[in-house]
Amino acid sequence: MIFFEHRYRQRLAQALRNQRILITGASSGIGREFALQVARAGANAILVARNRDELDRLAAECERLGGRARVRVADLSDVIECRRLAATVLREDGAVDVLVNNAGRSIRRPIMECKPDDFEDLMAVNYFGPLALTLGLIPAMLERSRGHVIQISTIGVQTGAPNFAAYVAAKAAAEHFARALRLELGNRGIDVTTIQMPLVRTPMLAPTRIYSAFPALDVERAARKIGWAVVKRPARLAPLWSSVLAVLHAVAPGLLQWFFDRLHDPFHEWMGRRHAHMESRRDAQTDAGESKGPKDAK
Repeated sequence: MIFFEHRYRQRLAQALRNQRILITGASSGIGREFALQVARAGANAILVARNRDELDRLAAECERLGGRARVRVADLSDVIECRRLAATVLREDGAVDVLVNNAGRSIRRPIMECKPDDFEDLMAVNYFGPLALTLGLIPAMLERSRGHVIQISTIGVQTGAPNFAAYVAAKAAAEHFARALRLELGNRGIDVTTIQMPLVRTPMLAPTRIYSAFPALDVERAARKIGWAVVKRPARLAPLWSSVLAVLHAVAPGLLQWFFDRLHDPFHEWMGRRHAHMESRRDAQTDAGESKGPKDAK
């Protein structure tokens, strides 16, 4: 493990040498972890989120780890603010070499319970905001004939995701924009990578407690996917199993529907039982710990 960690850090440092990387959604979850990995590689990062206090703490930690970090506070759901952010970065920090569109928000809600506002809100933060920021930074990349845009997406775009229609629709829009961007500007030195993330244990999962029982990536492994995308610059990164489901949907959508009809609800029921079991074990451990008096505690 030490060897692989050293190799990863070395490759990331080489890829980001003399480069400036901008990471949105940097104050928590995947973005925060990736910012720390970038700092350990000694990179020059611009950290973007809404929470200045969290960003300031993160920037200080990045500096302690050997990186350089600038903080930019912005609401990525506001297109005008994203345009201003791009202009400020270019004016005060300089051209961005790598843009990581990581900031995002999700809503778990059945379609018939969704309101148009739900779709508008998620389109704002997952699509229109990153779109405006990307369009603001791309001209400087084109002037130098080099740049890399990384769009964080979800496997839900490949597989479909019941109860996540608003989220998946917004991410799909961002994905197709990224695909068009790569096709149009790839011959002008602009690389574009889409990362279709599986479920990741981040604060975004907290409102849906049952997800604590689901198989999911930890933030460190998820952030490494971004790091390897920086190093290798592929067009797309996605789990093999979700890519197989995407192919299945393309060639036999009825078969995929058959699987969803028969497996979706039983799987969630199983995860519900697993979550309840995990909660009961946690409560039992808590009760056991509280029952120990000071004399019994080791």
